[in-house]
Amino acid sequence: MIYIMSDMHGQYKRYKAMLEKIQLKDDDKLYILGDAIDRGPGSLEILFDIMDRDNVEMFLGNHEHMMLTYLEGSDRMSWFYGVNGGSETYKRFKECSKETQKKIVDFLLYNTTIKKDLYLGDKRYILSHTSALNDGVDIYTKDHVNNLMGIQDIMWNMTYQNIESIQDLPQTDKETYFISGHIITMRLSGTDEVFIQHYPNGYSWYDIDCGCAMGSYYGALSCLKIDENGNILDIYYVR
Repeated sequence: MIYIMSDMHGQYKRYKAMLEKIQLKDDDKLYILGDAIDRGPGSLEILFDIMDRDNVEMFLGNHEHMMLTYLEGSDRMSWFYGVNGGSETYKRFKECSKETQKKIVDFLLYNTTIKKDLYLGDKRYILSHTSALNDGVDIYTKDHVNNLMGIQDIMWNMTYQNIESIQDLPQTDKETYFISGHIITMRLSGTDEVFIQHYPNGYSWYDIDCGCAMGSYYGALSCLKIDENGNILDIYYVR
């Protein structure tokens, strides 16, 4: 089975509860679409768990991007803006040994994905933290380590205009799903459930950021369950 979740934002207890709920097996694949860190208290615990699993593919979110650009010195402010919540993550990071710090940074630089196309049966899935990119090219962080600020727009460009552009894409002969996080679904639908938009040109958009960033008593963590033929079998929630 394939599972997709996003935007845990340091809510380690919710993350572990979701893993328990889906009963992730070694032959399953879990895609995490970024923003595992910041705001909540368990950012590094989530990263360590992901790093220890061979069947999890981590995507770079704008929060991991802010962490990396701060540490390399190209962005000295954004990570610490109050709403971004990087201060606690940074404090915990500095408490780690130099060896552990390097393992974390190397993992984020060399083992994370930015955008990925999946072809499952007769369906296409386009996974990313933010973007409705439709060019069929997979993007990996390791190819941009010398110019992290060059991917700034991809990390942040999930605007309403960007999403509305999906309806202007040419008709597709393969049912296609954009799966992303970044925008809390409460802003779109007024609920903490996955936001789903279907378009007449054969595309759909699933926003799976259900508001973990709002804290342990608000919002939810969601997870899609998809079979090898691309059928969405279930949507799980941990509140």
